[in-house]
Amino acid sequence: MSESTCSPALSGDAKRQQLSRFILITCISLISFFPINILLPSFPALAARFDTPSADIALSISLFTLVFSISQLVAGPLSDKWGRKEVLLGCITLSILGAIGCALASDYLTFLLFRSVQAMGCGFFVLGHALVEDLFDEQDRARVRLYYMTLSGSFVALSPLIGSWLQTTFDWQGSFYGFALMALGMLIHAFCILPSKSASPHRAPVSIIGTLKAVAGNRDFLRYWWIAALVFAFYFALISVTPLIFMDALKLSEYQYALVLMVYGVAYLLGGVAASYLQKRIALSRQINIGLGLLLVAGVLLTLIVSLEAITTVTLLIPMLISALAVTLVRPAAISAAMLLFSSSAGTAASAGNSIMFLTAAISSAALAQTGSHLLMTIAVSFIVFSLWGWLTNARVGR
Repeated sequence: MSESTCSPALSGDAKRQQLSRFILITCISLISFFPINILLPSFPALAARFDTPSADIALSISLFTLVFSISQLVAGPLSDKWGRKEVLLGCITLSILGAIGCALASDYLTFLLFRSVQAMGCGFFVLGHALVEDLFDEQDRARVRLYYMTLSGSFVALSPLIGSWLQTTFDWQGSFYGFALMALGMLIHAFCILPSKSASPHRAPVSIIGTLKAVAGNRDFLRYWWIAALVFAFYFALISVTPLIFMDALKLSEYQYALVLMVYGVAYLLGGVAASYLQKRIALSRQINIGLGLLLVAGVLLTLIVSLEAITTVTLLIPMLISALAVTLVRPAAISAAMLLFSSSAGTAASAGNSIMFLTAAISSAALAQTGSHLLMTIAVSFIVFSLWGWLTNARVGR
């Protein structure tokens, strides 16, 4: 890390350097939504193009998820050993080739092959957290994570609209070409700003296997990542059902639904500003507890709304916005606290943590899908139960 990033008053060059680093990390976070979230509106078009049932197209998501989960477990540890820049550039290149191959595929099997190649390359998604550890001082890392997670959370809310626009404008190939174009820009940017072997400046004292064992055996690390994973999993579940609630049940038009998402996206950004204010003044553990308290409030309100059958656009937006603020407080603070425990092996630690996040989201989504018409109430109760569990878990850290 350069000395300029450690000085209280940064020079103009140092500020530009930090901005360039932040842009790279933010882009890594944003592009991670392209392979799945933004592709969803193109499912009918993909099924028609390859003369394949929609259920088979849905399996391509499962295939991508499986290959990606293996890839991220490899990319993080290798970046500790070989350097962030080298692994990042290699993975981005592979993901670009896979995305272009998907867009040019003439049959479904070829599409699946290149989809797997894209998933292998997408292992670089996990390097965002490791790069924060490498490129920013300890006192800045939580704030940096807060900023880019706030932007990515807003992108989650807007991703269905972006996917619909790409599908309407460029057909199903639009999301793949959009991914390739954004990844190419990241490739050039990373090549220019990252030094070679830009892993942690301190060599990891143990092997990759040894670090994985140390990570798996550190209860505080696991506790922090479980808190971050469950908060995001149930929050994402609430966002995922919004089309069913607002468009199917409440009969909002696509334009009205777009306005709801815009309001939500703006609120998420404002929540990030509020969280940034608190982050400078309170400890990470207290920030986590405040966020969990907000999640409890959101769960109680949502439970009352569903129980009293008072489901309207306005009433639903209130707990949604409160839960968004909870996520902006809890997730970056919990991840920062976990990564501090393994700063010298940030790539391996990020891979392990992201695997926890990924598995939690997958299991939670599968479980919630089984609740049928009670999905909204299940999410509300989950908010309440998890916030209480999170408080207990956070209190046990360090013991």
